[in-house]
Amino acid sequence: MPASTDLPALLAAYLDRNVPAAARGGSRVLFSQTGAMCLKPGGRWSPFTAEQWMATDAVSFCWHARIKMAPLLTAVVEDACEDGHGRLDVKLWGALPLSHEEGPRFDQGEAQRYLAELTWNPVALLRNPALRFEERSDGAVRVQVGDPDTWVDLRFDAAGDIVGTWTEARAYGDKGVFPWEGRFEDYTTLGGIRLPRRGAVSWHLPEGPFCYWRGEIVDLELRD
Repeated sequence: MPASTDLPALLAAYLDRNVPAAARGGSRVLFSQTGAMCLKPGGRWSPFTAEQWMATDAVSFCWHARIKMAPLLTAVVEDACEDGHGRLDVKLWGALPLSHEEGPRFDQGEAQRYLAELTWNPVALLRNPALRFEERSDGAVRVQVGDPDTWVDLRFDAAGDIVGTWTEARAYGDKGVFPWEGRFEDYTTLGGIRLPRRGAVSWHLPEGPFCYWRGEIVDLELRD
C-alpha cells in the first residue's frame, strides 16, 4: 500500500484528516443508501433504497437498488463494473427483465462512476494500483484509470474536503456523451471514516443541467 505522502498533496492531506490508520485496510467497502431518481428531464422523482459494494484494490463495484416507480410497481436495478466490464440490468419486481446495457462505452462510463464515488471509498485512493493522479492548475486532482479519456476530477473546498467531481464526457444512454458532475456535502463519520453523507449527480445537457440522482449514505463498513 502506498503511503499517503506518495499522493498529490491535496489527497494526502484529505486522507490524513479523514481516514485513520485503523480504517485503511479491507478489500471492499459496503454501504446502504436512500434517495430518489429522476429518469428524464422534467420527470417526476422516484424514491429508492440501495446497497452497494466497492472494491478498494480494483475498479469494481455493484449497486443493487429498488426503485418505486408507482404504488404497486418496483424496478430492481443492478449497475455494476466487474472484471473490467460494465453492465446495467433492470427487472420489474426483480423478476421480469426490462432492459440490459453493456459494451465498450458502457465499460468506460462505469469506470468513471467508480472514480466519482471515491468520496465514499477513500481507502481505494491508497490501495488501488490502477489509479493515476494529476494535480490540476484549477486546484482539482484528476484521477484516471485505463485510457487517457477515462478520468474524473476531484474538486476540493477551502477546508480541503472533496465536494465535487467532474468529467467532460460520459455516455448518456444512446444520446451521446456529455459533461457529468457530482456534488457532495454533510461530512460525517461512518465505519470509522469521515466522508460526505449526501450527494447529487447531474448531466450537463445542451438544454441545461439535469440532476437525476440524489441520495445519502445511511451506513458503511469495510470488509476483508
